Amino acid sequence: MKPLMYGYMRAPDDVPDDELDRTVDEMQRFAETEGYCYAATFFEYQDGSRAAFDELIQELKRAESRHVVVPSLEHLSSHRLLLYSMVERLEIDANAHVLTPSGA
Repeated sequence: MKPLMYGYMRAPDDVPDDELDRTVDEMQRFAETEGYCYAATFFEYQDGSRAAFDELIQELKRAESRHVVVPSLEHLSSHRLLLYSMVERLEIDANAHVLTPSGA
């Protein structure tokens, strides 16, 4: 059985749905190529919100999954300190690590 991988991304109102769909498809292809089973995508719709991020952490714990893919690290945060804090929270709270299709 392949390990589960969850996606997380910010989805601002000004981004067209087809672009969001392409991004999710890219994360799904990445997961499959790397040997994971892509479970679901958690979307953050409001700037500054971390509701979906908190739900992601709860789901990672529930499913005992350790893998998260984001289109880029900026989907966690464009602020360097907040980005490090969110990655650290995934590591500490859910024992998960973050991957990106580009490796960055």
